[in-house]
Amino acid sequence: MKMNPLEFCVKSLSYPLGMVLEGLSQGKGDVVEVRNGRITLPEVPFAAKCYLTAKAIYMSLDPVDAKRVSDDLQGINDFAERILSSKLGPLVEEYFKRGHELIKRRETVGIDWLEYERRKEKVKPYFEALLTGKEPEGLENLTVDECLLISYLARERKLKERVNAVLGKHNSGFRKAVVEYFKALRG
Repeated sequence: MKMNPLEFCVKSLSYPLGMVLEGLSQGKGDVVEVRNGRITLPEVPFAAKCYLTAKAIYMSLDPVDAKRVSDDLQGINDFAERILSSKLGPLVEEYFKRGHELIKRRETVGIDWLEYERRKEKVKPYFEALLTGKEPEGLENLTVDECLLISYLARERKLKERVNAVLGKHNSGFRKAVVEYFKALRG
């Protein structure tokens, strides 16, 4: 199944938050709101939609899950800073500044940590090989979702960039998803 750019973006910021997004149907609304298994999203530029979606899901997490992924919040904020300092900045600045108005916390959601661990175990051999500088066989057979999880596990920015370069080199699906994501960012 093809991953949409919004799910790709959120998972690139926080894979666990992206897992929550997987389980939500998406609809249009005036604000970003998680309620009854659905997330409503306003018509805003894609970069703002990604940022607001990740923040809204984070804000909707139960306190235990929020603590567990609290480091991911810095990645979300770093994404916002990079976007604001880019050519896209003037187009999205108002949405980033008004985030508190555009996000409504309605219900608490949780991360399925058993499913996360199951997925992590599946990609762990690839990740460990990449950590040692090897390019393991089979990277071309990974799904885009599995590539994003490997990238998420890398955590540190330079390592993540190296891992993403190797995944993009060997996995055409991941490479295409990255191109689609950057096209969506540019509008």
